[in-house]
Amino acid sequence: MNQKPYIVIAFPCYNEEENVHPLLEQFIRLNKFYRELFHTKVILIDDASTDKTLDRAKEYLDKMDIEIVEHGTNRGLTGGINTAFNEFYKYLDYDNVPFAFGLLDGDNSHNPMTIPAMVEKIFTDYDVVVASRYQSGSRIAGVAWYRKILSFGLAVLFKLMKNIPGVWDYSCGFRLYSPQIVKKLRANYGEILVEEKSFASMVEILVKCHLLGAVCSEVPFFLRYDLKLGESKMPFMKTISGNLKLLRTLNVKK
Repeated sequence: MNQKPYIVIAFPCYNEEENVHPLLEQFIRLNKFYRELFHTKVILIDDASTDKTLDRAKEYLDKMDIEIVEHGTNRGLTGGINTAFNEFYKYLDYDNVPFAFGLLDGDNSHNPMTIPAMVEKIFTDYDVVVASRYQSGSRIAGVAWYRKILSFGLAVLFKLMKNIPGVWDYSCGFRLYSPQIVKKLRANYGEILVEEKSFASMVEILVKCHLLGAVCSEVPFFLRYDLKLGESKMPFMKTISGNLKLLRTLNVKK
């Protein structure tokens, strides 16, 4: 590639005032060390936060390439993801620039420094690259042992029920997507990509990418729940039941 890749990373935020600053500082660090290899643009989607998330984010408008999208009312994770992909769609007509599009969580548990390894894969004919908890070299901090066991058991169940080649971590939201698969998602699902109302929406996206012929892969990463401040937004058992229900209803070819 002669043109430097342009990586657009979006993340929804709801009441993440304690996490926005350290996360965006990590993006500044990423840009500092990898600016010769690719350019990173951040799209922060504020989901009508009631704390100072928006104020903290605006402090970075002059420090980095960041766009802030404000929801007038709270739309939940599903609304945030749909907004993210609708923002991605705006870049699809720039044929002369190599793009990749990514999502990660806005709670500082996903380190942007994983992105370079994902970029390397996304530009070698993969459509979806997942930051996986289940690849050799991955680590997890700040998660109770029983949740680790339940999550891994769920991953094995996903693999048995609905095998997607190249993927073990079906539910992690830290991913990169190729422009080719994003174009297919827009053509087939339009502005409403996800409908699931829980964290099962991440499984829904992966399944839909697979149905559209996406070639998937994973990279290891360090999941840092120990760095996440504030209350968790993920009801664990509800998320598990939602994922299982989703997998039973979606027709994924093995």
